[in-house]
Amino acid sequence: MTQTQTETVAEQAEPGGTRWGVFLAIVAVPTLVVAGLIALGIAWLFTDDSVEPDVKKTSCAEALAFGGAKLPAGTRDAWCGLQAGPEPRYEARFLMPRGEIDAWVAASFPQGPELRTAQCGDAQVDACLSAGPVAGERASVQIEIIHHSRKWSEVRFEAFTL
Repeated sequence: MTQTQTETVAEQAEPGGTRWGVFLAIVAVPTLVVAGLIALGIAWLFTDDSVEPDVKKTSCAEALAFGGAKLPAGTRDAWCGLQAGPEPRYEARFLMPRGEIDAWVAASFPQGPELRTAQCGDAQVDACLSAGPVAGERASVQIEIIHHSRKWSEVRFEAFTL
């Protein structure tokens, strides 16, 4: 059969010529964006945001020695850092047995002062100490004690020069 000028020919459909590719592209972009946001959220949860960006981790022996103290025996969850700046500022946080705090403070600061329970600033702080430098031997020290339970207390130790 021969075609004539007036005769219309039906378009032949190609196998697999559907528009699923366009549909998948439209669905994939928002799915990838949501998956990326979920991944960023999970990464944010597992990063240590308790540390300021200009604080680098250091040994606790070094941090406490700068303030004239030693890390007490029986501590756990110790973290120590050095804050960047013109003057060194060491920070230490650790848990120690509550009953050993007074003996540790007395051994670290034999000339005093003693821990006080008033005028510690933050309402969560149960005891504190502020000691200035002694004859250039050590830096100024601030200690805050927070009792977590009847057995354990958190110690926040800062040593710095003025």
